[in-house]
Amino acid sequence: MKRPWLLSTKGQRFSILLSLVISVGMTLAVVIFAQVTMAPREQISQLNPAAISYCELSQCTPIESLGGLELVPDPDYYMITEGRWFTTVTMRFLNQGQLNGDRELRLMLRSSTGTIVEMAKQVVNFHPKGRMFVDFTFTGSPAELRSGTVYLGY
Repeated sequence: MKRPWLLSTKGQRFSILLSLVISVGMTLAVVIFAQVTMAPREQISQLNPAAISYCELSQCTPIESLGGLELVPDPDYYMITEGRWFTTVTMRFLNQGQLNGDRELRLMLRSSTGTIVEMAKQVVNFHPKGRMFVDFTFTGSPAELRSGTVYLGY
């Protein structure tokens, strides 16, 4: 009776060579994946108080000067929570540019006539992955926020 092919010397050499090629391919895939996910992260620049750019919330997505930081409209651009002494505006961002570090963002509320009603600022800690929730605190009422126009400063 003839021996099975894989038990022969030629079959064993072939199986070792095949396993070597598969392991090299898998190692190469892991190295490429690590390079692609780790390399593009960059430290975020700080806000320059002399040159703050403001945009109306519906026109802010994505912010190219911040590496494609995207304000997520779900279902609106911000959520209002009324507290006893203050009103909290929560905004959801998506960090497309995988930025790291802290940066100050500002929120400005203008009335229908264009005058500044109130401003708020918040230092945001940027994480490379996932959604970020940023809370801004205002002393005005939710009705004021809904009736005015909200601008994001970056």
